[in-house]
Amino acid sequence: MSVPPTTAAQIPSRSARHERRRDAGRGTDLRLDVQGLRAVAVLVVVAFHAGLPLPGGFVGVDIFFVISGFVITGMLQRQWAATGRIDFVRFYTRRFKRLIPALALVVTVTLAASAFLLSPLGPQQTAAKTGLGAMLLSANYVIASTTGGYFDAPAAINPLLHTWSLSVEEQFYLAFPAILALGWAIARRRRSRMSIYLLVGTVAAASYALAVAGSSGRFGDSEVAGFYSSLTRAWEFSVGALVCLALPLLANLPRAAARVLGLAGAALIAASMFLISEATPFPGHWTLIPVIGTALVIVAGARRGGGVTRALGSPPMVRIGDWSYSIYLWHWPFIVFAQILWPDVPWAPLAAAVLSFLPAIASYYALEQPIRAIRALSPARFAALVVSTLAPPLLLAGFLLWSNDRPTPEPPDDGGGVAQPVRQEDLYEAAASFHQSNDAGCHTPVPISERSVSDCTWNEFSAGVPIYLVGDSNADHFSEAVIGSAYGLDRPVTIATIDTCPFLDAYVTRVSGPDPFLEPCRDYFEATYAWLQEQRPGLVIISNSDEVYLDPDVALGLEPDSLSTDLEEKVQSRADGLTDVVSTLQAAGHVVLLVQTVPHWVPPYAYEPGLCSSGAIHSGTCGETMPRSFAADLQGPPREGLQEAADRTGAGVLDVWDEICGPETCSTRNDDMVLYRDSFHISVPESEALVPVFEGAIDAVGVPSQ
Repeated sequence: MSVPPTTAAQIPSRSARHERRRDAGRGTDLRLDVQGLRAVAVLVVVAFHAGLPLPGGFVGVDIFFVISGFVITGMLQRQWAATGRIDFVRFYTRRFKRLIPALALVVTVTLAASAFLLSPLGPQQTAAKTGLGAMLLSANYVIASTTGGYFDAPAAINPLLHTWSLSVEEQFYLAFPAILALGWAIARRRRSRMSIYLLVGTVAAASYALAVAGSSGRFGDSEVAGFYSSLTRAWEFSVGALVCLALPLLANLPRAAARVLGLAGAALIAASMFLISEATPFPGHWTLIPVIGTALVIVAGARRGGGVTRALGSPPMVRIGDWSYSIYLWHWPFIVFAQILWPDVPWAPLAAAVLSFLPAIASYYALEQPIRAIRALSPARFAALVVSTLAPPLLLAGFLLWSNDRPTPEPPDDGGGVAQPVRQEDLYEAAASFHQSNDAGCHTPVPISERSVSDCTWNEFSAGVPIYLVGDSNADHFSEAVIGSAYGLDRPVTIATIDTCPFLDAYVTRVSGPDPFLEPCRDYFEATYAWLQEQRPGLVIISNSDEVYLDPDVALGLEPDSLSTDLEEKVQSRADGLTDVVSTLQAAGHVVLLVQTVPHWVPPYAYEPGLCSSGAIHSGTCGETMPRSFAADLQGPPREGLQEAADRTGAGVLDVWDEICGPETCSTRNDDMVLYRDSFHISVPESEALVPVFEGAIDAVGVPSQ
């Protein structure tokens, strides 16, 4: 039989072959437009982390969550339809092969790099704990308890911060298949599809309600209802699951309607990247924008929703979608290490993000794909795969924690009283040790009138004239100096301090982003102020940081409706607010001593030991020196405001600048001691060294007249 010649018209075009692949994908767990949507998700996350002007780029993670819910539900639905059950062993084996080997490689490489590039004064330990959490499906809760908020400063130096979302996804995989199996079993028994919709919808509604309540602050800093919680994110996966379950109902959706839905979904996703920022309560109502947008795009793709579906299903987008998991894994460690190595190079994060595509693509082809291609594994071989995958990152994380938690050796005895060089152990003690009142629980937003005074009183049974230390963290860091002076002068001392809040009759708030100041600061001040007026007359020492005056994002004023970010106005509020406080305390019989703030370290002289690499710490180069004139010019206005209040009231003033700085320069360390804990606080050893200075100042101001 002769075969007719093939004409050019009969040869499938590249786009036609791509459409056939699209059609083939529709019957499997791969849909090309959904792969392209993965590309969008990972690219916006990378752009956000690289510092590009995309304030809501972090919503790429929420896009991923919806996609995961859709894809996993489709996979399980096909299995249930074919066999009438879910093979959980097969499901979890596939999930392990898909996710864990690539994750283990990144965690291992990142922890190995952390041993050289991260500081052993905390960041190494945080990375190690996060690595353990990542391999044990709990990175989100480890990060919440160690690193803190996703947008807080410590997050920027945790190279495994991004693994929180992987743990959320893995926790979803642990629970959701059982929920689906239950729903399908009920639906089969009742011969009604509604059971599965109601069950998944209930999960979504409960999770969404918890997310909204958590983002509104109803649960405080609860990890259960916070940013990283799988409970507040489950609704996003559930939305994807509901879309998958509803696909049969959408079979007759008009193509024109699908095109409209695709455009609307794409617009919502794009809008979320600019309408949402780190100041947005999240996850919550605002999260609906990217979640609904993603759902609409997926629905549109089920009916080939026009240009949006075609663009997402294009070969370049699909290819990036294929690589998306590896890109997500590798980009953030590269960015973090680049920022540490080149902190003053603004384009370093972006360059690092682009460079991270190389190991990501290599990992995809050399590790991710070959392991996924392994079909049949005996229990013994699978156990060997699990052990060989988990052992390297777990052992390395354990080693980092052990090596940074060994007892501090005693300093060498030179026998001649010669000052020894500052050692790593000295720097660790200075940077990691909390001050005495903080350790005792006296540095807290809870007013002293609402807790046991004895717990925050030293030399309690002395009959001497009492001392009271109040203020913010710059009062707390003088606790060793004041407590030592109290014992030396045989006087009792009570300490009540709070983070960030200045002790003066004023209001303070943050202009942009969440405001942790206004209510806690005012409550602390009013309660402590009233308590002091009721106490036995003594010496009240007030110490506050200059940071709230120098930070343009912090507003301060004598009344809630007169808050200002202007430096001159804030300084005047300091003078007036302190004058009122001192006058009232003096009228109650107290003597008052005002303490000038220590020199602050800000760019270009910012000092954060936690950012020093192991090499810098071991070589003794972790430290800063700045001209004293720089600090004097910077802090001159708020210092003048404090002095003005003292001049008006006759209060004593203690200034320790000459004890910390030389005539021309200030340094974070001297020949035998680390002076600073961080940019704004002196170290415990330095506070102890200031005992004689405080004793002299306390003696000089005298005691209340009886």
